[in-house]
Amino acid sequence: MAPPPGYVAYAGAPTPTAKVSRVKGLSVAIAIVVGIAGVGGLLNGFLTSGLRATAQDFLDGQISSSEFQDELISSTLLAGLVGVATIATMVLVMIWMYRIASNLRAFGMDTTWHPLFAVFGWFLPPAVLYVIPFLMLREQWTKSGGKGENPTLGVWWLAFGIWPLISLGLSAGSLFDGIGQTDPEDVAQTLLNNSQTLTIVGSVVSLVAAVAWILFVRQLTARHQSLTGER
Repeated sequence: MAPPPGYVAYAGAPTPTAKVSRVKGLSVAIAIVVGIAGVGGLLNGFLTSGLRATAQDFLDGQISSSEFQDELISSTLLAGLVGVATIATMVLVMIWMYRIASNLRAFGMDTTWHPLFAVFGWFLPPAVLYVIPFLMLREQWTKSGGKGENPTLGVWWLAFGIWPLISLGLSAGSLFDGIGQTDPEDVAQTLLNNSQTLTIVGSVVSLVAAVAWILFVRQLTARHQSLTGER
């Protein structure tokens, strides 16, 4: 009988008791979309910060509404690209984590986190802190043969899980500003009200999170390939 789709069996690798799925291709795809989201987010942060001067010129009557809106288009398009890349990242990461968790169990390892937590763990409390994914990834690193803690995972968690919470606290006063706004004057005022420093720092931290995540995905994938024998 032919092996089931996605089955991996290599000489020298331990013998699994169930289907083992490949993860290398997913790790490459994740690196690409995360890179797009990280760089796009950084560019959009600086672009949004730069629009403050344009917003002030519009409110002062130095440029027309159409000129101001034309300047906003590039930021809107870039934000849309980042949004699409972020959604693609979420889907790919969930599949990648699910496969690793399933592979570990296929090799007879006891894991704290069921493979389904690769999906639902991102939405369970405490939500924005992503504690469950962090703990699950740390376990996957160890079970795949990693020694000790992985500092790259820690950097990613601080930048992706902790910083957004700090940012929310710092910008609580303007948290809902701009939601549903279509009037150019309201949009311009929101740009001026938002902290320029916080916008730039947030975009830089997001890039740090993206770089740390790409490195960790590569490290864990390589470690997991050593376990399964995937080439």
